[in-house]
Amino acid sequence: MHTPKKILFVPLDWGLGHASRCIPLIQHCLNLGYEVIIGGNEITNSLLRIEFPHLQYLLIKGYSVQYSKFKWMLPLSILMQIPKLVLRMKHENSWLNRMIDKYQIDMVVSDNRYGLYSKKIPSFFITHQLQIQVPQSKWIQYLVNKINHNLIRKFTLCLVPDYLNENMAGKLSQATNLSHIEYIGNLSRFNKTHELEFKYDLLILLSGPEPQRSLLEKQLLQEISASSSKTLVVRGKPNSKENLINTNTIQYANHLTAHELQEAILSSKIIIARSGYSTVMDLIKLNKHAILIPTPGQTEQEYLAKYLSEKNWFLYAEQQHLSISKMMNEYHKFNFSAFPNWKFDQYKSSLLSIFNR
Repeated sequence: MHTPKKILFVPLDWGLGHASRCIPLIQHCLNLGYEVIIGGNEITNSLLRIEFPHLQYLLIKGYSVQYSKFKWMLPLSILMQIPKLVLRMKHENSWLNRMIDKYQIDMVVSDNRYGLYSKKIPSFFITHQLQIQVPQSKWIQYLVNKINHNLIRKFTLCLVPDYLNENMAGKLSQATNLSHIEYIGNLSRFNKTHELEFKYDLLILLSGPEPQRSLLEKQLLQEISASSSKTLVVRGKPNSKENLINTNTIQYANHLTAHELQEAILSSKIIIARSGYSTVMDLIKLNKHAILIPTPGQTEQEYLAKYLSEKNWFLYAEQQHLSISKMMNEYHKFNFSAFPNWKFDQYKSSLLSIFNR
């Protein structure tokens, strides 16, 4: 493998987490002297352009996955979108081969976009989901993961943002039948340097696909509107022009930069967030426990929230039975377990090893 000079990063548009966890990898590649090009749709490019305004951006359509309003309908909703997803993978594969020739790209890093592999150059796939969870059906789960592993094998190497031992994602990131995988550790964009005084009683981090993002926002805002707790709501809408009116107790932000979000997390007593894996990595990196609310019907988030609560690292709350006041009281009384002493810069040595092969 020759030493790559120009690297293309393309994250999935399924929420903002895939783009945000690419930030430390992109920054490290820039520090090592590589030229970086970023590909994505308007939303992911908008997020990454805030952190890397001087890089070149290429436009490629996202998967545009839509969630159901009802938990029981989500599997059927995803199933009905499979033909569209397959076509999107074929499109992105041909798109990649055109971009390789046009921009003389030496390597591609795909975060969960299955079609971004090529025989022309080394291609790397980032995922923590080596074992996709399908509840109540072992044979469907076996079939889904067989397809998942066959797709991953098309790439030169699979980069898993977790640790082989004492891992963050539980059985999601474990696969004994995949040989070309490398565990690269926590991929949080944050870098805790100091403690901050508390500014907020409550921080609400909204994220994820619609309509569930908006449904949770509406539910939470109805409850906190009558509360006296000093609250910051980060809406997870980086390209939105809508501005909600602040009150004496509630402040709103459509989006925060990585530095601003880190400051908000560190200066908040209690945090409520989706149990998306990138959010979990960020909270762990900052040594912050939180209340996790999985997206209804999203099996990865439901598994993660339960697994992490069983470790006593986080509290778990279901969206349909959510009571903020009750969860805040429980949070204050709960005896959280300390996070393991993970090596947070493991990805740096992993990248050097990969590039030098």
